[in-house]
Order: sequence, then C-alpha cells, then structure tokens
Amino acid sequence: MTDSPLDVLIAEDQGIVREALGLLLSAYPGLRVVGTAGDVEEAVALAAETRPHIALVDLHMPSDAAPDRDEPNGVDVVAALRRHSPATKCLILSAFREPGALRAALSAGACGYLVKDASTDRLVAAIRQVAAGELVIDDRLAARIALAKPCPLTPQEVAVLRHARDAPTVADIARAMRLSTGTVRNYITRAIQKTGARNRHDAVRIAAANDWL
Repeated sequence: MTDSPLDVLIAEDQGIVREALGLLLSAYPGLRVVGTAGDVEEAVALAAETRPHIALVDLHMPSDAAPDRDEPNGVDVVAALRRHSPATKCLILSAFREPGALRAALSAGACGYLVKDASTDRLVAAIRQVAAGELVIDDRLAARIALAKPCPLTPQEVAVLRHARDAPTVADIARAMRLSTGTVRNYITRAIQKTGARNRHDAVRIAAANDWL
C-alpha cells in the first residue's frame, strides 16, 4: 500500500444510497470517490474512464440491455470490469446474504462480498483489505457457505431455477431470461437430474434448502 489515495467507484442504483456512500467514503482519509453510477452500463463506462482501484458494486442493478431481468446484474459489472479495467478490484454490496450470488460473484472475479447492514467502518476496512489483495466475505454468509453442500449446478442452471420460483411456465422463464424454450428445458432437465428431484418445482425446493440459489 502506498500513501496515494485509493480511487473508489460506487455502482449503486438507489440515488440516496449512492450519494450517502459517496459522502461517507469521501470523509475517510486515503479514499477518493472518482465516480458514481446508477446502472450496469454507466458503471462499466465510468470504470473504463477512471480506472479506479476499487469498485463498490450493488448486487442488484438495472441494465438497459435487460431491463426486466431479475438476476444479480452486479455480477455482470464485475465480469465486464475484468475485461475493460482489469486492475480494478470489485467489492460486491448486497442487501441480502445470498450464497448463490456470492458464488457467482466470486466466479466472475469479485474480491469481496459485504452485506449492506455492515457499519461504515467495516466497509472502509473491507475496501482497504481488498485493495491489499485480501478476499473479504461477510462472516455470516461465509459460515453458511462452509456448512452448505457443494453446489452441483452451473450458474445457468441456478439462474433458471431462480426464475422457476416465480414463473409459472417454461415459456415465462424463457421470456424473462431471453432464452429459447428448448434451452430452458435443457437447463431444467439437467438441474432435475443433478438434484435428484421429481420435477422443476422439487428441484427449486432442494436447491433453495441447500443454499444454492
């Protein structure tokens, strides 16, 4: 670590939260907020322009490319920053402790996952830890992951099962995910086989009970 400030980008869709984070972090010595973004595309563009050391990324952000998608689009930001600003380290912020989202975020290249009920001091410490090359994970979420069975599902299969919780038909899932019905059926079939379920509803139940969603 050097004495130069850590440049931080804040990617958060709620304006009040975004502004509050900017003010709070700017008040800490050694941190410099270089930009704030309210959606996926803006976050990626700002990161490519400012090249921040750290990007704080809200797990659930809107995207112009998929405005109706009920998926953790913050993971898309992490993956995009790996391509467009590879030196930027991403710390995911979430309102919930979601084991499936943590796995997806880490797979995409995130360096940490913190829940929004953490204190500002804890957030600042996490930023500095991530900048120093450490992996930071919410303690209670890490404990859940440690106790959970290994997830046999791919990220695509997990996403389909998440949608299957609320979508009544395969066609509804396909529309929500912008996939063909045949592709969705294939993912569902594999998920049923891997979980030992009787049908897709049973697969959702088993996956949720094992903290895979």
